[in-house]
Amino acid sequence: IFIDGVRTRSDEYPRNGIFTGTTQRGANSNSSPLNDINPDDIDRIEIVKGAAAATLYGTDAAAGVIQIFTKRGAGGAAKWQVRFNGGVSSLQKFGTDSVPLLFMDPFLRNSGGGAIPFLDNYAARYGTAIQVSGGTGDNLKYLLSTNIENVDGVLPNDKDRKYQVRANLDFQPMKKLAMNWSSAYTNNLIDQTPAGNNAQGLTLNAFRRDRNYFGNATPDTIRKVLQQKLASNIDRLIMGMTGTWTPFTRFSSRLTVGYDRAALENRNVRPFGFPAAPLGVIQNQRWANTTLSTDWVNNYEFDFGDDLKVTASAGTQYVNSLVGDVVALSENFASPSDPTVASGAIKNADENRQRVITGGAFGTALIGLKNRYFLTVGGRLDGNSAFGKDFGLQFYPKISGSWVLSEESFWKENYGTLKLRGAYGSAGRAPGAFAAVRTYSQVGWGTATAVRPLNVGNPDLGPERTTELELGFDQTLFSGRTSLDFTYFNATTTDALFSVRSVPSLGFLNNTLSNVGEMQKSGVELALNHDIINRENFGLKAGLNVSTNNSKVVSLGGAPSFAVGNSGWVVEGKPAPVVRGKIIRNADARGVAPDTSSNYDFGPSQPTKIIGGNINIRGWKNISLSVRGEYQGGAYIEEGASFNALSRSVLWPTCFDAYANIAAGKPITVRENLTCIPANVRTDMFIFKADFFRIRDISLTVPLGKLIPRTANSTFVFSAQNILRTNFGMPLFDPEMTNNDSFNATVRGINEQIPAPAIFQMSLRISY
Repeated sequence: IFIDGVRTRSDEYPRNGIFTGTTQRGANSNSSPLNDINPDDIDRIEIVKGAAAATLYGTDAAAGVIQIFTKRGAGGAAKWQVRFNGGVSSLQKFGTDSVPLLFMDPFLRNSGGGAIPFLDNYAARYGTAIQVSGGTGDNLKYLLSTNIENVDGVLPNDKDRKYQVRANLDFQPMKKLAMNWSSAYTNNLIDQTPAGNNAQGLTLNAFRRDRNYFGNATPDTIRKVLQQKLASNIDRLIMGMTGTWTPFTRFSSRLTVGYDRAALENRNVRPFGFPAAPLGVIQNQRWANTTLSTDWVNNYEFDFGDDLKVTASAGTQYVNSLVGDVVALSENFASPSDPTVASGAIKNADENRQRVITGGAFGTALIGLKNRYFLTVGGRLDGNSAFGKDFGLQFYPKISGSWVLSEESFWKENYGTLKLRGAYGSAGRAPGAFAAVRTYSQVGWGTATAVRPLNVGNPDLGPERTTELELGFDQTLFSGRTSLDFTYFNATTTDALFSVRSVPSLGFLNNTLSNVGEMQKSGVELALNHDIINRENFGLKAGLNVSTNNSKVVSLGGAPSFAVGNSGWVVEGKPAPVVRGKIIRNADARGVAPDTSSNYDFGPSQPTKIIGGNINIRGWKNISLSVRGEYQGGAYIEEGASFNALSRSVLWPTCFDAYANIAAGKPITVRENLTCIPANVRTDMFIFKADFFRIRDISLTVPLGKLIPRTANSTFVFSAQNILRTNFGMPLFDPEMTNNDSFNATVRGINEQIPAPAIFQMSLRISY
């Protein structure tokens, strides 16, 4: 992720858990660095898709690049924009159509409402933002903004307080030198409810009812877990300076220097008298990720007559990322007063530090002929500190071309415009920081010191390498009222990074990361937008987006198939990865023996098709209503919450019919026999299709013009997000729910979480 040319952190923040024993004793959710960006500050977002397009970003770019550009000032008098917003969040229903999952209801009623019916439970959200921009001619332009957001979550202890400021300056200290300064600071104060697959959390103990860790389903008993305090304080500072020197018309040199510091304090307190830790536990984690980056690009334009133009570019990039944390923990307090780490009788500590450096040089040439034929060739030479000492450097080539067919003399005007395009190139993904190095773990042995062999290391370790072919076209029809974009991609990843068993006689029992695999993926992306009706007092627009993604493990380099968690497996010839478990072939039959098969490959863990649609209606006074929906299909997911409950004899909604039939002496289905009778329950029988359709958002926009006195313009917006979902295969829960691994999981699963809430929000935007 780049923000105004500055390389920034994209990985999640550490979860607020306990580093000893199990990290599940906490909030069980990760915060995303993307939450640190104020949406009001964003001018545009550019997605650099595919390995061919991302070649110039090298070893880190195999998954693509997101470039975010923030708003800049403009010359002239100061222009002010103010936003006020307020709304509510509501817990979504999750359960069967006939029996909602109401186990959480008593806790939410105590906090201001009930979870069901819809919108009985609500949590307030409100905020305000101010932005001012202007300038004095071309010599100085500025944009200043501030934003405050207050959001209460649908669980009792969930709160989020966010404070943001931004300053962007553009100025010219010299005639041929332009300077651009960008800076943003975010302070995010987050309080969370202990939740997830957490033996000392709210949701797990509520879901498991009288079979929980209290052995008691009484809400007043389970509610004691809310004594735990889980607070995270995030500080984020992003600064960048770009200088563009243009000594003469055809040449320019641009240098960007960036600094991104993401810092976090996680404070986790189970106070004196906490049910599962009567004498109390406290942990404090201080974590920080500092990223320094430089990006130097030089461009020279050659003209060979009126028809042939060549732009040559060359430059270097450098990224230095340091991640480290210090954690202190103590247990057993002497009194119920507010504790610090110094309060406990037993103390422990931990520290981790790692630095990763990536550097590369690149060059490209863009050739344009007759303003209709374009060819780009280029490449990048890359190095990374995580490569093995014997690996050396990596080279990533690229070639792409386009043909503006509609500029040809034979093309008729009523055909619209058409551009054909294609690209071929490579990008990579680096291994972990210490994967190539032989490492030992320092441990204690009584009162003596000792070391334990940890990682055997691999001096030849290098990056994964993804080579991709893209073909497509962009077309407009009907005088620009219809636009159509189509792309086909086919990517092959070689030297894939897989954990391979070490030779036991070496004494290093951990698996070794090696470049042994090959994977393939292919698919299409289609975007169609049409301006159906465009009259003065009425307009109708519609859009359709379709994407497919099919993957396959071509080779494991001789390594055996292996599991990657949540019933996910990496198997030659199967999707990467595939969800594997026990299939019940006669699930709905009654009074017969089960027909099952273990180690059945259900299908991929990621959607193979995503279809999105949107419609916008404009009416009287330009009042508009827009609706956006999305269907995802083709994926399978392990649903662990039902297994965890049913294997413990919890009365569960999917088995209510079975309980009634058993009591009446009637036969039950094969699936009910295998999942509702605790002695028969197995985790790999809870694999379901994760297909769903969801209304992502509905927005009503009302232009107010100068209705508010002494304003230049104002707009009122009402929006509803995440308000309707239909599952196709999963009987309980939201398929987009997750487990404790959050979005960092190789294969996503579901545990004792809750679905994303519905959000209803009103916003008033005023310009002066």
